[in-house]
Amino acid sequence: MNHPSGYFCYWGKTRRKSDLEGAAYHLLPWHSLDVAACGWQMVMSNHFHAAEIFAELGFARDEAARWFAWVLGAHDLGKFSRGFQQQCSEIHPLLVPPVSGKSYHGDHDSLGYWLWKDYLEPRWKEDVCHAVPPCEQKRLFGYALESWFSIATGHHGKPPKTENEVKGSLAFTAEDKIAAETWLADLSQLLGIVALPECFADKAWREKLKQQSWLLAGLTVLADWMGSNQAYFPLVSDVLPLPDYWQQAQSQAQQVLQQLHVPSAIEPFDSHLALFPFIEHLTPLQQKALEIDISAPGPQLLVLEDVTGAGKTEAALILAHRLMSAGKGDSLYVGLPTMATSNAMFRRLSLAYRALFTQNSTPSLVLAHGARHMSDAFNHSLWSGENHGQHQYAADESAASSACNAWFADSRKKSLLAEVGVGTLDQALMAAMPFKHQSLRLLGLFGKLLILDEVHAYDSYMVRLLEGLLTFHAAQGGSVIILSATLPYSLRNKLLRAFQKGTGGKLPAPDPDAQYPWFSLLTTESLHESFTPTRPDVAREVGVAWLTQAEQAVELIEQAVNDGQCICWIRNTVDEAVEVYRQLNERGNIPAENLLLFHSRFAFVDRMSIETQALDQFGKESTAATRRGKVLIATQVIEQSLDIDLDTMISDLAPIDLLIQRAGRLQRHQRGPRIPPVLHIFAPEWQADPQPDWLKESIPGTSFVYGDHACLWRTQHILRVKGGIRMPEDARELVETVYTGLIAAPTGLQRASNDTYGKNLSASGAAAQTLLRRDNGYERAASDYPWDDVELTTRLSEDTTDLYLAWQDGEPYAEGEAYAWEQSRVSVRDSLWRKMAANIPHLEGDALEQLRLKIRNPGAQVALLERGKVSEFYSNESGLLNDADK
Repeated sequence: MNHPSGYFCYWGKTRRKSDLEGAAYHLLPWHSLDVAACGWQMVMSNHFHAAEIFAELGFARDEAARWFAWVLGAHDLGKFSRGFQQQCSEIHPLLVPPVSGKSYHGDHDSLGYWLWKDYLEPRWKEDVCHAVPPCEQKRLFGYALESWFSIATGHHGKPPKTENEVKGSLAFTAEDKIAAETWLADLSQLLGIVALPECFADKAWREKLKQQSWLLAGLTVLADWMGSNQAYFPLVSDVLPLPDYWQQAQSQAQQVLQQLHVPSAIEPFDSHLALFPFIEHLTPLQQKALEIDISAPGPQLLVLEDVTGAGKTEAALILAHRLMSAGKGDSLYVGLPTMATSNAMFRRLSLAYRALFTQNSTPSLVLAHGARHMSDAFNHSLWSGENHGQHQYAADESAASSACNAWFADSRKKSLLAEVGVGTLDQALMAAMPFKHQSLRLLGLFGKLLILDEVHAYDSYMVRLLEGLLTFHAAQGGSVIILSATLPYSLRNKLLRAFQKGTGGKLPAPDPDAQYPWFSLLTTESLHESFTPTRPDVAREVGVAWLTQAEQAVELIEQAVNDGQCICWIRNTVDEAVEVYRQLNERGNIPAENLLLFHSRFAFVDRMSIETQALDQFGKESTAATRRGKVLIATQVIEQSLDIDLDTMISDLAPIDLLIQRAGRLQRHQRGPRIPPVLHIFAPEWQADPQPDWLKESIPGTSFVYGDHACLWRTQHILRVKGGIRMPEDARELVETVYTGLIAAPTGLQRASNDTYGKNLSASGAAAQTLLRRDNGYERAASDYPWDDVELTTRLSEDTTDLYLAWQDGEPYAEGEAYAWEQSRVSVRDSLWRKMAANIPHLEGDALEQLRLKIRNPGAQVALLERGKVSEFYSNESGLLNDADK
C-alpha cells in the first residue's frame, strides 16, 4: 500500500536486525495510539491508581481516559523530526527521505517539547480555544498545556529539557512540523477533544496539576513501556483509517493489562491474631497500637520509640493493618538502613503479610535488594519476560523496551511496585530526588503505607533526604510509621515537621520533656503524644566493662569458648573484623567450625547463607548445643534487626545509640540462668583531657568511621559515670547527653567536633539541593541539581561498584541458584575495586560489555574465579578481601 503524504510517512519503531519476519517498521501514528490506548485502559481499570490520580484533579473516569489518551498520543512528537527519522539506516521508499543538514542528538523527548512550545502551541490553541477570549484566557490555558506536555514528552524518565537547551531548529524541516500539526489535529478529532476543560484556566487547579504531575509522569512511563511491547503491539507499516487502528489498539491494550497483577483486597482488621496467632499477651506498645485512635481524616505519622525486644515490628504491622483497613493505604513498603536488616525484616514479614489481604488475593512480596525471594505472583508475564522492542536509537538514548527490561530486571526497583516491598530506605528516597524514573518510584509509593525502621541510624545527609521523602509522601496522602529504640528529641521534631509540611496541617510544639518509651501520632488536626511503658521482661541492666588492648579481647573470646558460652565481637571496619577472624584461626585454640565471620563484602548468596547460619547458632530458636562455644566476628551489619542472642559481647567503641543497639543483642531471650550481661567495650585508655590523636593511635579504624571523636568521648564518659546501660530508664539521658552536647567537648577534640558539625551542616545542605520541589511540578527546574544519576547519591559516602563474581568459564559464581547473577553480586567501594583490579583477573573490553548487557547493569564489573583453586581475593568464609590482607 502506498503511503499518503503527512504523518504516515514517519516511523515510530523499527524491527530489530535479528528479526527476519514481520513488518520492517511501525508507523509513528500507530505507536502513538498504542501508548494512548494503554493509558486509556489504565485509567478505566484504575491500574496503578490512575483513575484516583485523575480524580484528584476533578476528572470523571471516562473524561480522564479520553484526555490522558490525547496527552499520550502526543508523547513522541519529537520523532517527527527528520533528524530522528534518519536514525533508521535502512532506506524505505514510503517514508520521509533524509535531508542534508538535519541532525539528532538523542533527545526526541525534549525535541517534542520544543516543537510544542516553538510551533504547535499557538496553532493548536487557536483551533481548540476558539470559544474563549483571544488573549488572557488562552495564555492561562497555555500554562496548563505546558505542564501536560512536560509530562507527555518526559516519558523517558526525566522532564524534557527547556526549549533553550534543545537545538530543535536543526532537527525539524517545515514538512516535519506540518506533519506533527496534522497528527495533533486528527488525534483531537479521533478522541473528541474539541475544547479544553475550563479548569485549565484556573490558577488553583493548575497548581494542583503541578503537584499531581509527578504521578502522571509515572503513569506516562508505564504506558509507554506497555505500548512498546511488540509481543502485544506487533509492527504495522500499512496505513489504516485511524478509527480502525484505534479500536485494534484498545483491544491489544486490554490484553496487556490483563497480564498485570490483580490488586489484592485488604482484609478488614479484626484483631492482632490474624497477623500473629502466637501472641497470647500483647506488649504495652502493641496494645497501644491496637487502641490508638486513627480515625482522623488524611495521612498520619506514627512514631514508636521503645527498647529492643518491645515488639515494635509487631506493633507497626498491627497499625499498618488497621490503617489499611481504614482506607489509608492498600500496600506496604518497609525501609531499613542496610541489606542485613532488610533480610531480617523480610523473614519476619513473610510469615505475616498474607493476613493483610483477603484469602482469595495473591499479594506480591518482593525483597528490594536481592532477587532470591521474589514472589512468583508478581514476577511474571509482562514484567518478568522480555519486553521486546526496537533497537536502541542512539548511543545515549535507550528504547522504551530496553528501559522497561532494565527496570524490572532490578528487584530493588521492582519492589516499589509490589504490594509488599522490603528493602533499604534508599529505594524510597530516590523518589524525592532527580533520579531517572523517580516518577515511577513515586507512583509506586502512592497509596503505600511506609514503615521506616531504625531511623536513628541515618546521618545528617540521609536525614535531610528522609525529610524530603516524608513531605512528598504526606502531600500525596501517604501515611508513615517510624520505629526507633534511640531517637534524639531533635531528630523526632525534624521528622514531625517534615510530615506536617506535606499535609499542610497543624503541628503543636512537641513535648520537650518526652519520656521513654514514647508514642507520637501526628494528623492534619493534632499531635498526640504519650508515655507507653515497656514490657517488664525486656527492661534490664547491662553492665559495661572496658578493654584497651586487642589481646585482651582475643583472650576473652577464648575464655568464653572454654566456658561453653557463645560470644561476638563487633568491629567497626571490615578489615579489622577479617584481621581478628584470621588471628583466631591461626591461634588454633577454637575449632574453625566454631568461628563465623559476617560483614558487608560477601556475595549475596554467601551473605544469605551466613545470615542463616548466624540465626541457627545464635537466634531465638538456637539450642544449647548449637550455641555452645560459638564465636561470631562481625561488623555493624548485625547491630539492627537481626534477631540473635549472645551470651557475651565485645564491641568497638561507637556512638551511644549504636552501643545500645548492640547491647540489645546481648542475652536478648530468656534461656534460664546465665552470667550477668556485660558489654565489653574496646576503647582507648580513658583520658579526661584527651589529645587530638586520642582515638587514632589506639583504634584507627574507629577513628576513620566515626569522625566526631567528641561524640565517642562523651559516650565513654557517660557510660563510665553510669557504670552500665539501664533500659528504658537511662535511654533519654544517655542519648541526649551525647547528642545535645550537655557535656562540653574536651579542648583537644573540639576541632574534630567543630569539623564534624560543619560537615553535618554541609551534608544537610547538599541533600537539600538534591531534593525535588513538589510544587514546581514535573520540570527540570524543580531541583537545583541536574537530572544526572551519575552524580546523585542517597548516601554521602564513597561511590560503590556492583562487582559480580564469575567463574572463568563465564558462569556466575552462584550458578544453579535462582537469579544466579544477582546472587553473585557484592557491593564494594570504588577505590577498593580500583586497587584490586590491578591484581586480580577480571573481564575487560568486549567481554565485559557483553556481560553487562546480559545482566542489564551498565556499570557492572566482573571478577573471575578459577574452579578448583582457592582464590586469593574471595572465599565464602572471608568474603572479598582487601589485597593488603593477602
